[in-house]
Amino acid sequence: MAPRDMESLLPQLLSFPPHPPPQVPLSDTVYDKEIRALRNVLNSVPANSFTGGVPNGGDLLDILHPSINTLPYLYVLLAHINAGKHKSLSVGGPLWLKATAFLERFDPVQVRYVGTEFRRLVTSVRDAAMAGNRLIAAVRPIRSAILRLDPSSSCFTSTHLLFVRMCLQASTFQAAKPVLDKDIYEFPSSAKAPKTGSLPCSQHDTSSGFITDQTELSAALSYRDVLQYFMCGAMISMALREWNRAIIFLEVVLTAPTKNHASQIQVEAYKKWVLANLLARGEVPGSLPRTTSPQVAKQVRTLGKPYEAVAEIFKIGISHEHDVRRLNAEDYNLSLLVLVLDAYRQFTIAKLGSTYAALPLPIITRRTSPGSDNHAETAQYIARMISHGQLSATLDQQGQDPQSWILRFATSANTEPRARSEQEQYDELARQASRASKLADHVRETNRKLSLSKEYINWMKQPKNDQNAQSGMGEPMLPESLPFDEEDIMADG
Repeated sequence: MAPRDMESLLPQLLSFPPHPPPQVPLSDTVYDKEIRALRNVLNSVPANSFTGGVPNGGDLLDILHPSINTLPYLYVLLAHINAGKHKSLSVGGPLWLKATAFLERFDPVQVRYVGTEFRRLVTSVRDAAMAGNRLIAAVRPIRSAILRLDPSSSCFTSTHLLFVRMCLQASTFQAAKPVLDKDIYEFPSSAKAPKTGSLPCSQHDTSSGFITDQTELSAALSYRDVLQYFMCGAMISMALREWNRAIIFLEVVLTAPTKNHASQIQVEAYKKWVLANLLARGEVPGSLPRTTSPQVAKQVRTLGKPYEAVAEIFKIGISHEHDVRRLNAEDYNLSLLVLVLDAYRQFTIAKLGSTYAALPLPIITRRTSPGSDNHAETAQYIARMISHGQLSATLDQQGQDPQSWILRFATSANTEPRARSEQEQYDELARQASRASKLADHVRETNRKLSLSKEYINWMKQPKNDQNAQSGMGEPMLPESLPFDEEDIMADG
């Protein structure tokens, strides 16, 4: 683009949003109109024009600000990336630094109008990091992008799946927690028209109000995408030994609606669900969650019989490491099975407290330790359990010889060595109350959306007797269709 043409274009690129901001904020209608006009201008300019110089030298990226001029900055970034492919976006290079800084500083409202371009930048950063064998470098900026766009991270998008896959591949499990710790409540809305008066820039009760098919902040989602996200989340949680969180993710996979058969990913989820329960609680529930399809429950239990055998051995008593290893040498859960061996020992020691107030260490060694006379190793093992909060007890060390030591179990919560203070208990209650409040808000929003759905309206038009016969409980049934196409993934690994 000639300098004179750039002179005429630059004021348009800087025209929105007004800076400094006006004393009276723009109304949603005016904001929506002006940002769409700017987007039309950006779409009409050839991409190679954005990579040219500006009057008096320099580059557009040096003039525009990612937090203020989010739309033009994003278009210019993509133009540079497309012009130079991954070579220009090499990790640590000038363009990489600008791209990753953008993902941490963009205006989250403006981005709602350029969903496709936003996702293209996220994918480009991921691909560039993979090309340079430095995938870990892309984890933080993409995580920041997810949480900046939607701090609640409650609406599932294709970027969520891209992110957790990255974390698994790069083994950056802890880095995934800020996203995985936030519950998914909704999927992008597929409504053809927003409710009256609602615009992408408006204040929305939930993020699904602006993460829609129209804003394209997520690519099209499939049944497989959803299951893979929660499966990846479970695997990351298990890598962090957060067994209860892993169980929640696995139960989402197991209770997902299907067409009369279990998918392979659900079978794998069941295997991990059995092991996670053993590691978290020392036992497996007698049944799967109530909302699991009867067909799925029957099939996964049939295909997961060896794991039920592991649970039975865990209950009766593991006599040798081979008891566990031989049952699953052919698949990929061996590392978890090895942990089950150690968990068996932990739960065996802990359960002694329900029968005894105190026990000499030699008795515990004979009952639980690999070596029946290695009292020093047993003492170290128990001390580690106590320090990690896995055992409520104290080790009474009478003399230097561990054979004379006694393990005294705590008789109440107040005598536990790691009993929580009142402030810690209050903080935990506050967290639970906050989580329950958020869940109630999402339930109300879901009920509101359901009441406006075509399926609910058609149900309401039916005679009362037909309603009761259809639902069986006098309540409207959820639509059978999912917000994305269900796929047969029986053949998928």
